[in-house]
Amino acid sequence: MTATQHTTRRVDSGLFDPVIVVGGGLAGLATAVWLARDGVPVTLVEKRGRLGGRTMSFELPGGDELVDNGPHLFAGFYDALLAYVDTVGTRDELLWDAPPFAIRTGPDRLLGFDGGPSWLPLPLRRALGALWMARLPIPTLDRPAALLALTRIARAAASPPPGLDHLTTAAWFRQIGAPRSLRKLQLDQLVIGLLNETPDRVSAYSFVQTLHVGLQRALDGNPRSMDAIWPRVPLYDLFVAPAVEYLLDRDATIITGTAVVDVELTDDGDATGVQLADGRILPASALVLAVPPWALSTLLHRGTLGAFEHFSPVHEIEAAPISSVYIWLDRPLGNLRLAENLRDCAIEWVFDVGQMQGRTDHVYALAVSASRDVLHLPHDEFVDVALGSLRKHYPAFADADVLRTHVIHQPQATFSAQPGFEELRLPQRTPVGGLFLAGDWTDTGLPSTMEAAADSAQRAVTNVLAHVRDRHGP
Repeated sequence: MTATQHTTRRVDSGLFDPVIVVGGGLAGLATAVWLARDGVPVTLVEKRGRLGGRTMSFELPGGDELVDNGPHLFAGFYDALLAYVDTVGTRDELLWDAPPFAIRTGPDRLLGFDGGPSWLPLPLRRALGALWMARLPIPTLDRPAALLALTRIARAAASPPPGLDHLTTAAWFRQIGAPRSLRKLQLDQLVIGLLNETPDRVSAYSFVQTLHVGLQRALDGNPRSMDAIWPRVPLYDLFVAPAVEYLLDRDATIITGTAVVDVELTDDGDATGVQLADGRILPASALVLAVPPWALSTLLHRGTLGAFEHFSPVHEIEAAPISSVYIWLDRPLGNLRLAENLRDCAIEWVFDVGQMQGRTDHVYALAVSASRDVLHLPHDEFVDVALGSLRKHYPAFADADVLRTHVIHQPQATFSAQPGFEELRLPQRTPVGGLFLAGDWTDTGLPSTMEAAADSAQRAVTNVLAHVRDRHGP
């Protein structure tokens, strides 16, 4: 099965109408899979001709290779996402790595932490990784201020003050006295990497809340919470294909290539089904809208749900872009870690896809988060910018031949967690009876990540099961 082909099967539950999940991205797939696991009849509807959403893979021209729509990092504290791959049976396709502390400041200059001595207990090795932040090579005169700033960040991460949601991270860094040298070397790129947004635009609360989740899950007994996890296979093979097989094995229906244009409501305001763009009306015992906020905003503007003030914050949520380019070389680049964070150039991250996937060729994914500066560049210009970054940081690139390149711009890669964003996030349960939400943008307390998508699916499933059991019995 290719990334654009899906077999569908229509079923009749015989007991009650299926739960309809709208949206075939990671949140929708996880919601459908977990409902099917619990014996609930499911219909999954995706407007595009393929599933996967922002975690999709596609075939390059010529059909000779499947690539992701950009590199994706997992973290060891992604409990919900790990539960999803456990359910669909692909956990063995994950490659665990030491925390992604690897800053390349120039040719043959890598500031890194490789996980610590193997003879030390794992919790102690990871604690050493946290101390790595305090040992960065910044000017001696800046060290007292840097240590104080890191202490204040740690204190905020232990108990995030809600008032920080009204400050940008840059403004907060100024408040806590973070020196420019520390920000340039580590803090600003940490913010961008975690939140896909620049410090002058992103909420300080979102930053410390993200740190809080990783810290809390480590304290709850997960010593590998800050470890990196890389997919050994394309995301289609990790998330999508096994989910399709799982659903069809449980008699679910999958409809692709047609959009939901409205939600059917009773006179009492309960959801009873959806109307498709082709005119069909599908009845449902419950609905889960697992779509991005901008897609939900369109549905609100054109349909019956627009009458509910509850959904209006969705219209204010903005997107942040990510740009990446895959580059095939005739020889290794000379990187020391699977992912390296570059400084003083346009490209922020270099991912060794070939090594991650155990391949014999040399393919790398180069990424720019919050990529507004390069988003509208012609592909050739963006490739030239990317190659310039490699030329600056990797001496081995001077002798390499570039065999192939492929550019991917994602204008709506994530939500933009600007100050006040937490007030815009909606809970999974809505005031419309039988209607629930899922998606990374919903109220999970997590940044715009695959973990937030899977976490929202868990919350939505819990609410749907309670609703179905209340209406139809256990």
